Order: sequence, then structure tokens, then C-alpha cells
Amino acid sequence: MPALLAPLWLAVIIGALLAVAAPHGSSIAHAEEESAAFLTAIEEVPLMAGLTEERVAALDFDKPDGRLVETYAYGEVRAEDAAAFYTAVMPEFGWKNIEALVFSREGEMLRIELIAEERSLVVRFVLSPDSSQ
Repeated sequence: MPALLAPLWLAVIIGALLAVAAPHGSSIAHAEEESAAFLTAIEEVPLMAGLTEERVAALDFDKPDGRLVETYAYGEVRAEDAAAFYTAVMPEFGWKNIEALVFSREGEMLRIELIAEERSLVVRFVLSPDSSQ
């Protein structure tokens, strides 16, 4: 009889391990999704954790010499933290830092402007053709 119960106990132990591991694994996947968020209006630009994109205010024009896109994000983050984040992360996505919060890549220029308001930070992203090339 104990030989017949061994597979049952093994199934119970595996089931218990899976039940305990599932919430932890899903929280890791959720954290990865949060850190991998990108702007909807400019897919090539990551969205810093703590910021929310204002999708209604996005302007998007295709011009003969390239795209012109303006979008905003906001959140309760410090301007210094946002500046440090974008300065550090943009080169990882192929953007070359031209000057403070101005980047270029593949014939496009991205300007990031940080606007401190009373209790939050507004981040303005403007993508335009790179006229210096």
C-alpha cells in the first residue's frame, strides 16, 4: 500500500510547490512589465517607473523629412531622478546623448523637458527630424 501512496504524495508536494511559486513568479513578471513600459506615442522611448503617459495630449505628424511627435507624462517623481534615469537609459536603446536631455538616433532628435509643478513632475517629450544631419 505505501508504494501506491508515493505517487499521490509526490503529486501533492509538487502541487503545493507550484501554488507557492505561482504568486511569486507572477509578481516578477509584473515587475518586468512595469520596468519595460514604453511611451505609446513614441515606442522607442522607455517610460520611467512612477510616470504615467498623458495619451490624450499626444500630437503626431508624419512629415516628408520625418516624424514630429509631442507627448507628455506626469508623476510624483523628482526632476533629478527623471534626468538621471533618461540620461542613463537612453543610450541603451541606441539614443546618442547630444546635450542635457537631448538625444539623437537614426535621423531623429528627441528633446526631454522636465517641468516641476506643485506636487508632480510633467515630462515633455518632443521627437522631430534631426536637422543637424
